[in-house]
Amino acid sequence: MRHKETWGLILLVVADSLSTYWFITRGYATEFNPIMDWFIQLSWGAFFAVKFLTLGMAVGLAEWYRRRNPQFVRRWLRFGAVAYLTLWIGGALLSSLWAR
Repeated sequence: MRHKETWGLILLVVADSLSTYWFITRGYATEFNPIMDWFIQLSWGAFFAVKFLTLGMAVGLAEWYRRRNPQFVRRWLRFGAVAYLTLWIGGALLSSLWAR
């Protein structure tokens, strides 16, 4: 994986996961996504496992399909990164307001 879009998405998900752990364990926020909140209630291990398994499947599929249509994958990974960042920031802001 030498593509910047792939690494950008990986870094976003890792940063989101670690910041989620940090903010929630310190009481600054709650999980915005009810499905991921359910996994947190099970355990942090379940939360991280689901996060990284989902990421691994998405990146694996994108890298596999990149050989057939690199422009399509590049555009969709960029779109996905922007959408993820937007939801992350929006969710963090709303969650921090609700946690107060």
